[in-house]
Amino acid sequence: MSSSGRIEDEEAYEKSLAWLVEKAELLSDPLTLTTEERSKLQRTYDFVEQRIHEYKRGHMVLLYPYLREIYKAAGVEYQEFTSPRKE
Repeated sequence: MSSSGRIEDEEAYEKSLAWLVEKAELLSDPLTLTTEERSKLQRTYDFVEQRIHEYKRGHMVLLYPYLREIYKAAGVEYQEFTSPRKE
């Protein structure tokens, strides 16, 4: 993820997913973190999870442009892209 908080490419997306899995394991075990550590990690986890959803929705808008209006009407955030992603 970039310093702007955006997932810039597929590699960063995959790294973000791997990070979520790793941190989910920590968050699921009540004995691994203090209350303060857990709270901070949960906030970061939620932020990264939201960016992942926005990245995927942005690619869905590239494939299905009509989703842009649906997302806007629903108040759902998505990441803007200028060109299709490279697989």
